[in-house]
Amino acid sequence: GSEVSRRILLMYGPTSSGKSQLAILLKRGLEDFTKTKEGAVYALSESPMNEDPLCAIPRSMRDDLSKYLGVDIQGELSPYMAMVLEDKYDGNFMELPVKRVLFDERSRLGIGTFVPSDKKSQDISELVGSLDISKIGTYGVESDPRAYRFDGELNIANRGMMEFVEMLKVDQKFLYVLLTLAQEKNIKTGRFPLIYADEFIVAHTNETEYRKFLANKEMEALHDRIIVVKVPYNLKVSEEVKIYEKLINQCKLRN
Repeated sequence: GSEVSRRILLMYGPTSSGKSQLAILLKRGLEDFTKTKEGAVYALSESPMNEDPLCAIPRSMRDDLSKYLGVDIQGELSPYMAMVLEDKYDGNFMELPVKRVLFDERSRLGIGTFVPSDKKSQDISELVGSLDISKIGTYGVESDPRAYRFDGELNIANRGMMEFVEMLKVDQKFLYVLLTLAQEKNIKTGRFPLIYADEFIVAHTNETEYRKFLANKEMEALHDRIIVVKVPYNLKVSEEVKIYEKLINQCKLRN
């Protein structure tokens, strides 16, 4: 809710300093949290993106409902769910079925993982989804939401989190997608309006790539939307203890 949205947590440090393990533990922790009463997540049953049921509420009703419920209602339905609401439920959002969702990385529910490969061959659709060629003939146009597969890592990680492995090694077009997500909570895909997505990115990279990233002035907007955490590497337990003592003292000073 701040003026500058920081929705990307970037851990950087030397090889074997525990960055990947920290990301894995965060994902497992989120999975376990959604199984508890306090961490229960409810989503539209027919949504491929686990969309928040409150996104279906018309904007004309949101102010009154926000006061009544005591929550801030944000976001819009994806093009697919907007079509489902109109065609199947005649615009009556109260009839949309809702289910509880348990986040699970293996089932690609609420938690995604993106691993970069060769820059020349990697497709942006791995992040944002793609057209289903087999359905274009059925629905007639490429812009029909029913002909789109909302199966990118950012799509399935909506309402949860996505791990971006070695984030700074990818082509810049992938980083621009993250910038839009961090800035406006939107995913931009071809032939579709912006798709609302509320999620958090956990990324990691090495120190060399991070220094190159800081030196790149074209990425200044993304710099401002990243929370940077340095993950040091130590061979001695005594040195590790000093790190934690320093962090504890910093917390005491802030409090």
